[in-house]
Formats: sequence, structure tokens, C-alpha cells
Amino acid sequence: MRGVTICLLLLTAASCLIGSSGKQAATAGAELVNFEAVDLANLIDELDDDYVDVEESSFISSVHDALKVVLQTLRGVNCTIKEVAEILNATAKYVETIDACGVTLTKDVAAIVRNCKTIIAICNDIIHMQSKLCAIPDEPKSNALSPKKCSWQLLKAVVRLARTIRATRRQIARLPSDTSSCFVNATSEVKASYDSFAPNIHACFD
Repeated sequence: MRGVTICLLLLTAASCLIGSSGKQAATAGAELVNFEAVDLANLIDELDDDYVDVEESSFISSVHDALKVVLQTLRGVNCTIKEVAEILNATAKYVETIDACGVTLTKDVAAIVRNCKTIIAICNDIIHMQSKLCAIPDEPKSNALSPKKCSWQLLKAVVRLARTIRATRRQIARLPSDTSSCFVNATSEVKASYDSFAPNIHACFD
């Protein structure tokens, strides 16, 4: 059932990027948007943080370079969204498991859970891009951004997701040694999914 649901989501996302006209449908698979022309500085400016240091800028650049290849085709887009769905499932399971531990959250675990809720929100925006990223505010549901603008919104969202995952992995690495075993076991599972996200995205254009 889960596999069928993901397939339906992929088809919905693809239809948003292709657009409604036959001409767009014929060309979108070959090239959704010319990401070579995207200014990295503009991408950084449009992300949430007010300040991006050199290390973070380098990370954004590496993710951007991979995505501008991956998101050129519908196959790459579908592969990316599939990986996002895996992250969503792993993160939602983590939050549920932490809640079921029945132990008061420590400050460190609470910070991880907050980031995980952000990850869930970003994943939902990506997976339901037609009604989230690609919708025109205050317009009827039938209206949507062009495939090019929609692809740009997708690129920004995936970069934002990658940054949040990276920050969460750092928080996980700093968990104190006396953290409850229930928290540690749950965190180890979600960490495995987070560790594989960037490599899996790179593999989308293999």
C-alpha cells in the first residue's frame, strides 16, 4: 500500500512540473529548467537563515550542483521525491517512537525532535508540491506556477531539506552518553536514513 501511495504522489508531482500543454509535456522530460543559469547567491539569499558561513555555503553549493543535474529530468525528479518520501517515513516514525518512550525529553532530544518536525513539514511541501510549492497564493486551485518556477521552488525546498538534515545529524552526534537507551535506539534508526539521503540523491543521476 505504501508503494502504491508513493507512486501516486510521484505521478502528481510530475504532472505539476510538466504543465498542462502538450508542448510542455513533450519537452519537460528533456529539460525542466536550466539550472545552469541559477545564481547560487540568489539561492542562498532565498533560504531561511540570515547568515551562511563559508562551510555552509560550500555544502549548499555541493547540493546545488547535484540537484541541478538530477532535476533536469522527470526521472530525476521522481527519484528525488522518492528519497524525500523515505525521509518523511523515517522521521515520522522517529517522532512517534520518541513519544512512545514515555520518558521526559532531555534538552538535546527535544532539539532533535524540533528539527525533525521541520523536516516533516519540508517533506510534505515537496511531496505535495502541486498544492504547496507550486500553488499561486490567493488564486484558485486550478492555477499553478509554470514548470520552470515550480522546479525552482523544488530545488530550494530540497536544498533546505538537506541543510536541516545535516544540522540534525550534528545534533545527533552530540547526544550525551547518558541519554536514555530508548532515545538512543530510535535516534540511531533515523540517523541511518539521514546518512543515506545525500548519497541517494547523487545516485539519482547514475
